[in-house]
Formats: sequence, structure tokens, C-alpha cells
Amino acid sequence: MDGTRQVPEHLRQFVVSQDYAAYTVEDQAVWRFVLLQTYERHLRSAHPAYPAGFAAAGISVEQIPCIATMNERLSEHAFEAVCVDGFIPPRAFQAFQARGFLPIAADIRTSRHLAYTPAPDIIHEAAGHAPFLAHRDYARYLRRIGAIGEKSFASARDRETYEAIHLLSELKEDPLATPLQRSRAEARVAQLIQSSGTLSEAARLARLYWWTVEYGLIGTPTDYRLYGAGLLSSIGEGHFCHDAAVTKLPLGAACIDVAYDITRPQPQLFVARDFEQLNEVLDEVARGFAFQVGGVYALEQAVISAEPATLELTSGLQIVGTVVELVRDLTVLSAVRLSGGCAVSLLDQVIPDLPRPRDYLLPLGALRDGTPLAAVSAGRLRDHCDSHGQLRVELSRGLVLSGRVLRVVERAGCVQLVLLSGCTITRGDQVLLTTSEVYPWLLAEQVVTAHARPPQGYYPATEFSDTRVPKPRAFTPEQRDLIGLYDRAIAGLRECFGADVVPRFEAIHAALCERHPDEWLLRWNLLESLVKLGQGESLGAALAHELELLELRFAHQEPIATGLAYLREVGLTAKNPKQDPRGSP
Repeated sequence: MDGTRQVPEHLRQFVVSQDYAAYTVEDQAVWRFVLLQTYERHLRSAHPAYPAGFAAAGISVEQIPCIATMNERLSEHAFEAVCVDGFIPPRAFQAFQARGFLPIAADIRTSRHLAYTPAPDIIHEAAGHAPFLAHRDYARYLRRIGAIGEKSFASARDRETYEAIHLLSELKEDPLATPLQRSRAEARVAQLIQSSGTLSEAARLARLYWWTVEYGLIGTPTDYRLYGAGLLSSIGEGHFCHDAAVTKLPLGAACIDVAYDITRPQPQLFVARDFEQLNEVLDEVARGFAFQVGGVYALEQAVISAEPATLELTSGLQIVGTVVELVRDLTVLSAVRLSGGCAVSLLDQVIPDLPRPRDYLLPLGALRDGTPLAAVSAGRLRDHCDSHGQLRVELSRGLVLSGRVLRVVERAGCVQLVLLSGCTITRGDQVLLTTSEVYPWLLAEQVVTAHARPPQGYYPATEFSDTRVPKPRAFTPEQRDLIGLYDRAIAGLRECFGADVVPRFEAIHAALCERHPDEWLLRWNLLESLVKLGQGESLGAALAHELELLELRFAHQEPIATGLAYLREVGLTAKNPKQDPRGSP
């Protein structure tokens, strides 16, 4: 099943193709190293849906998953997978999730950031998020938090934070970036996330998402299991989260009062009773959001956000645009001014062929005689027109609207929309709006509510990207040499078995000592194969010793110790040390 065919047209620009052949043997080794350890550990510590979800999502410990295969499997569980190129805008991410799509970044972290990376990668999104999509309550929560996120108003600070995180992720993986650049970027992200001030709705929801989808625990504070993707996909945090120093708190709406820092381990985590409680907490958090409260409050939040908003009118129509001003007659709201290519929609679908004025004024209230605008009939409207169809109507809140009538749209005997050739709206001697263009006047007594989700058709249709990821990389001679050694190790395992592979590994080891003294991941892979074979005791001892020295050399910043601990466990528990190790390194 090709899930991309169901992607809304305005989101297609973010969908790219996975170029599976672009993964190197080192990329595959990174996937295996992380998954071999996290999967075995999480069989004991994760929610029971985790191992079952691997099969349901088409994921294997042994190799980087094919996103098309994942999509085929997930579509059986009312979710689909789409390949994206790293970070996508938060609005796009929410829209995908609300519609049952899991965006998966096809890039994979480098061996330099094997334990953790702030950039989205296939380990985090495939092995972290996907396994729980087969669980009905969790999948429902993911859809709902996406849908509510679409309606939630963001702020300029939210947009600035997104850009700062995006920059940090790029610098983390850029070999040419300086430590000073990275430290400044980390400090900027921390400053924005921790900064005081009123949190936008989007920021509050982002915190809930972080403490549940990314770093959530389930059960009780003293007896819990992992389900957060950030914990499941991180060798370090998936282990250290069990430390007694990490406070475990019952999940509640108050979790949105707790800021997070993406640059360091979390000092506290929240424990949900079960997946259904996620939906309960989501409802509680969203209860005070603008789209729920409605009225003038929703409009005020739309002004603060300075992003396109959808206004639901008493007539049943919607007007979409950026709310820039609330026009008041003393304390009474008399009109709303919008800008930015305003569109008219019905039932969340833009009405085609209607003009989209750049500057729009929406009068509210009633006619001067008290008839609500949403209850004006075509006959009453004609009473305010001359013989040439020129309309002049006085409204109850001091506004006067005029223009030549081109078309009248009625519903249930009431006028919903009037197309005017030119329109002028005044209040006393003040001209609030004048235009010579065709103008859609929407008759509404009041705005019921406002939210940030645009109707279908508001944004232009886009085509699927022809980008393929991972993108072509330029390797240095040293990197190409190392990849060649990985290839030789794999070829040795395929062509040999048992003790016959040891001489080949010895030659690879000699090359590592000569040309790649700091390379630890290939050494670990060689050692893993020898442990599983039960051969090469002398070479294995040398590799283990070198790995221990590299652990000190890198000041414990690389997960070498956890890799050695895994191998000790494998060596002690393997029932058949002569098993075929093909698939390693």
C-alpha cells in the first residue's frame, strides 16, 4: 500500500524518498549497536507493547528498516509511515500525526553521536515511536495530540525556539562546526526553552508531548515501564532513567508547568497510569485553549500568535487569515480585521473561486434595527439597495457598509455571503476599509471561536519532493578506508565460519591499529563476532583491552562500557557459542 497517495496536497512537499542503498556498512553498524542493547534491555523494562510492536512495525534489530515496508505493516493498524528529510515545521508534523502519519527521518546518527543526538533520525523515530502505534489507545492519543496541536496557537518565541533547535541539530552533526558554535547554540536553545513569560498553547502542548510521547513512563512511580521514544532510542537515558536520583512523578496536567532541556538528561519523569490516561490529561490541558473557550478570548489569542487563524462564524461559514486588529466600539467588539490572503471556507474546506483579499474587515453584530446579521434575509437585504443594486447598510455598532451587489448566497432563508463590487466600510468620518476589488462580505453576528488549523485548500497544493535521503555524502580518504574495513569484516563472516575468520579479523585489527587508533565501533563489532563464535580468544582479549582504553580516552563520552557489558552478558548466556554470526558486524 502506498501511503503517500493519501497525504494531503499541502504536506506532500515534505515527503521524500528513502535511498536505502545510501546507507553505509558503518550506518548499519550504528543501528545494530544501539538496537542490540536497547532492545534486549527494554524487553525487561518497556511496556509489553514494545516487543510486539517491532513485528507490527516491520522493524528488525539486525538492520536499518525500510520505511516502505514499515508503512505496509503500520497501515494494518490505522497508521502509516512517511519518509521526511530531518526537521519539518511543527505545524506540518502535527498535521501528519493528526491524519495518522508517522514522519520518519531517514538519516541515521553518526558514530560520534551514537548514544544520543538532538536531530531526528531513524533510530529515534522508527525504533522509538513506531512500536507503540499498534496499541489502540496510544495511537489514538498520538492522533489527538496532533489534531489539538493543529488548533493551538503558537507564538513568535515558539517559532524562534524551533529555528534554534534546528540549528543546534545541524551543528551537532556538522564535522566542520566548532565547539564554540555548538555551545552557543546549546545555550540559546536552553535560554528559549527555560525563558519566563506566558506560555503559548503550542508550548504547553509541546511540554505535554515531551513528558509523554518522548519521555513517558507508565505504571506507578515505584513500578513502571518505559514507552517514551526518547528513552527507548537512547542507550544512556534508557538506562539512567531508572536511577533513584531521577524523580518519578504521577502524570497530571501540572506536567506542563515543568520545562525540559533537550541538551541533557531529564531530572524528573512522569508516570501515566495507562495509555487511556494520556487522553484524559490531554483533555484537561486543552480545556482552556482558545478554540475551546471561543469568543473574544480566542480572537485575542489569535492576535498574539500573529499566525493564520480560522474564525468560526455564527452563520456556519469560516474566514481564514491573520487576525491583526479587534475593532471595538467602546468595550463592544464591532469588527475583526484580518490580513494575508483571507479565504472563505465551509466545513473546513475553502470555497473555490471566491476572492482572497489581502486586507479584510469582518463586521459583527446586527442591522441598525436590531436584526442579527446571521438572520438577514435576501428580502431585507434588497431593502437597502437602490435600483442599480448599490447597497448601503447601517449596522448596530456604528459601522456603515456599501458596495454594488454581484451575488447573494443564502442558506435556510438567511444570507451567508454577499459578493460586492468594491466595498467601503466606515465609522463616522473614519474609513475602516475601501477596495475596488470584488469583496466577500460574510454576515455574522459574532465569532464563535478561533483556532490555528487552516481548512483544506487554504495552502496551495504541492508536489512530492524528488529528494532522496540519506543524501550523498563526501567521504574523506580516511573514512573510505574505514568503510572498506567494515566491508572486509562482513565479507569475512559471509565467506568463512568458525576459526577461519580469525586470521581475517587479525588483518583488519592490524589495519585499525595502524590507521584508525581511535575507531571503537568496528573493534566492538569484531569482538562481538568473536564472542558469538567462541573463537579468537587472544584477538578478543586485545580488542577488549583496546576498547577499555578508548573508554578512558573518550572520557566515558562514548557508550563503550555499555557495549562491553552487553558482550559479557552475551558471552555468559549464549547457549550455542558456535552459532552463525552472519549479520555482524
